[in-house]
Amino acid sequence: MKFAFSTIACPEWTLEEVCTMAGRHGYRGVELRTFGHASTDIACEPLLTGAAKVRDLFEDAGVSPMCLATSIRFDKPVWPPVIGHAITDTERPVREAHAMVEAAAQREIPAVRVFGFELSAKEPRRSGVRRIVERLRLACSTARNTGVTIVLENAGSIPRAEDLCRIIDEVDHPLLMAAYSPAVARAAGEAPREGLALLAGRLAAVKLTDLDHGRPVALGEGDMGVEALLGALAHDAYDGWIVYEWPRLWMSELADAHEILAQTAEKLYRWGAPSGFSGRRGPLTAAR
Repeated sequence: MKFAFSTIACPEWTLEEVCTMAGRHGYRGVELRTFGHASTDIACEPLLTGAAKVRDLFEDAGVSPMCLATSIRFDKPVWPPVIGHAITDTERPVREAHAMVEAAAQREIPAVRVFGFELSAKEPRRSGVRRIVERLRLACSTARNTGVTIVLENAGSIPRAEDLCRIIDEVDHPLLMAAYSPAVARAAGEAPREGLALLAGRLAAVKLTDLDHGRPVALGEGDMGVEALLGALAHDAYDGWIVYEWPRLWMSELADAHEILAQTAEKLYRWGAPSGFSGRRGPLTAAR
């Protein structure tokens, strides 16, 4: 497994600090949250830094910028139902995805995270899913020949692995993969171990957090069973990304990221170690 953290943990850090801390604690990668080219919402906004500098910062730290995590969603209904195709901008999320793919390619970031998101109760679910599928297929087409993969994360009306699999299979494009949040899936009634099994061959990243009655807590202090989950992934020889999420961006009262990320790295390496491995690895050279 390759361990990373999301910059939602440290919105006040600069990109230099992000890279330094990732390398210091042995993380192999970082998921870079972005709010767009003109955004100043977070200090480590990757699109406010030149592509060459981003590449150099991560190269020098021996860490991979493993994903550009966007807010792009493909669910907006067409209204009115028929004429809306002519008078509304139905392909805006496709263009947004294309822009993020280009930004990722320039910075040598191999993936762009997107959402399907919320479907209206006023229309048949099948119609809403079809709309997401059509737009996702176009977005994936824009990524051809860029070296960038589109990663669809479970959320909103698409909370379970079963939902992700259905959309990915219908899009049927080699550049579409899944990011799976066990916390989101469990809230929707899915057993995370079963969800992970369903996503075999489609999974780009597991988004890991721990909760105590719905509130984020340090890894291992909640009720998500993260130690057992990591052990199961190690047993199954999962070799993809594990992305730790500490949502301080949304909950500023949470503990500072410095201590949390250090503690988390130690637990990730210990609990995610294959049988017979003991001890924590030091900083690792990123796979390019």
